[in-house]
Amino acid sequence: MATDPCVEAAELKKIRRDLIAGEKATAVRFGEDEVRYTKADLPRLDGLIAEAEKQCAITEGKTPKRTRYAMGVRFRPY
Repeated sequence: MATDPCVEAAELKKIRRDLIAGEKATAVRFGEDEVRYTKADLPRLDGLIAEAEKQCAITEGKTPKRTRYAMGVRFRPY
């Protein structure tokens, strides 16, 4: 992969788009029957894309998008 996280994020998005569109599919034929499949771990690929986008935002001087938020608690005396 590229060393620039912004370029890496763009490449990973293209790979994900190709997998979903079926361009990276493999065909297996048994006589007249044909099966097309792709071997991919989409949740892990999404994680890699999110990490690359976070690193890209940091290198551009932006604040990365938060993925977890604190839960607010209020106490009301009766």
